[in-house]
Amino acid sequence: MAKKITTADCKIALAQAWPGMFGVDLPEQASKWKRGPKHGKKGEPIERVFYHDTLPVQALVVEKDGAIVETIIRGFARFDANEESATEAEFKMADRAETKEGFEFLGKYPLFRPSDFLFKMCSEEEAARDGHTWYELFPTSDFGRGEAENDEQLDYLIMSHLPDGDGEVTEGTFASQLSVSECEAALRAKGFICSDEWTPTSKKGAGADDDE
Repeated sequence: MAKKITTADCKIALAQAWPGMFGVDLPEQASKWKRGPKHGKKGEPIERVFYHDTLPVQALVVEKDGAIVETIIRGFARFDANEESATEAEFKMADRAETKEGFEFLGKYPLFRPSDFLFKMCSEEEAARDGHTWYELFPTSDFGRGEAENDEQLDYLIMSHLPDGDGEVTEGTFASQLSVSECEAALRAKGFICSDEWTPTSKKGAGADDDE
């Protein structure tokens, strides 16, 4: 019989994953999590979302066949809380992210992966017209699997992953010194996902069962 995974087991896994994101920083925060929603039906992977007690950080713990098989720690930004469907906990997290302390914290650590963002390149004609290559970045929600709306600054969340020399010129639009083809290749190599090739796979809103 498969072992029953509990919230305590998940918190242990999160504490073990913490140094991989924060190094030796904030060790006292590694186990301070509150459980959020749980998704998954019998025979499928079980996913549990956690929100940090005090920091703009969320986590996903995936269970399969009675074992924890994946642990993802990710930042929580305003775009992670949909204005129409966010829970009270998500709105609280979004408010935390928008404080001065939250902004600085999210800019200090690499809490978002390139695969959490979609890109859309300008055309060769647009680059020639404007005198430089540019592209748009679109954040995703639900750990890279759900759609998100955004009209705010993004560079502080993802700067360490951008091609060298690229910068945000308006909210979500970035300029590059590379050619269009070179820039697209660089973004793909970094792990960003072309928006035309992405399909949302979020299970958010699916049925959940309580454990314990």
